[in-house]
Amino acid sequence: MIYQIAEKFKSIQGEGMYAGTPMAFIRFVGCSVGKKTCHACDTDFEKMHSFRGGGEFTPEQLMEWVGDYEHVCLTGGEPLDQDLEPLIVLSREDVVLHIETSGTKSLANLPEGACWVCVSPKPGYLNESVEAADEVKVIVPGLGSGPDWPTLQDALRWAQMGKRVYLQPRNGRFDVDPVMLKVVQDAVINHPTLKLSVQLHKLLKVQ
Repeated sequence: MIYQIAEKFKSIQGEGMYAGTPMAFIRFVGCSVGKKTCHACDTDFEKMHSFRGGGEFTPEQLMEWVGDYEHVCLTGGEPLDQDLEPLIVLSREDVVLHIETSGTKSLANLPEGACWVCVSPKPGYLNESVEAADEVKVIVPGLGSGPDWPTLQDALRWAQMGKRVYLQPRNGRFDVDPVMLKVVQDAVINHPTLKLSVQLHKLLKVQ
């Protein structure tokens, strides 16, 4: 098995429940949703960036690079476009594998309890994938236009189901948008079943 990796780096998680946690990030090339849908996407997943740690790697090479990190984020693009089983099998027992996905792919093939799954629903998301997620991250107002992006009502419905639901402002590539941050803050204050995800790494100016 050879994976095409856009970039890999070690930093802190800036989003969701694990914000502030040191994490090894592995970004896969490719996305079945794509930037024609997410035209405000802020990540470079289209090709391998060798100067940012990208290239072709075996699962063994990737896990060796992870080293003694206890949290590993598999992201994209869409990581579930890949066969992740070889990485899951090789992962140490003390490592938490995090998967960041659009929710457009089934989670049924993931071993139960093997990964922490964050679903950020994009158009075409599967209800069963959102319902099976460990956390749900709703981008406000979405990364594109059209009627199929999750709404505040969707976020509230998922929270009522007992899901951990975060609202996250649609930010610039390198900066947090203060206007959208205020919108999200107000929504969370008015709806305390929801939580705030800021993109902490953009505030701290780290990758």
